[in-house]
Amino acid sequence: MKVSLAAMMMWVGLSLLGCGGPAVEDTMSPEAEARTVSQLGTCTATCAGGTTVSCTGATCSSTDNQGVTCDGVLTACPSACGGLPSCSLYVNQRCTTPNATKDCCNATSHQPNTLLCSGSASTGYRWLNF
Repeated sequence: MKVSLAAMMMWVGLSLLGCGGPAVEDTMSPEAEARTVSQLGTCTATCAGGTTVSCTGATCSSTDNQGVTCDGVLTACPSACGGLPSCSLYVNQRCTTPNATKDCCNATSHQPNTLLCSGSASTGYRWLNF
């Protein structure tokens, strides 16, 4: 019985000794740390006249009639106005010739627009959308 008791004590002792081994660190392998994973996305915005602008990047956003932004870089929609001044510069401003027209660019739609000089001699004339 002493031999079996000694064998059992040795087995329990070795079992306990096995539980106290060095801890395994919970870290990523060097290969996993060196990898960079990037997912590229493409954004497209529809512009005036049916044209589109696109870009590809890790982060992107788009707004129709304005443009796209990829990785912080803005690509604006081209203007369909061909260099016309913004209508907002003239709307409700005084004008002198009744029924005169002024070509300009609508700031919202980025489409060419025309303003009309309208009003009366007593109240004055102003550029208005028509």
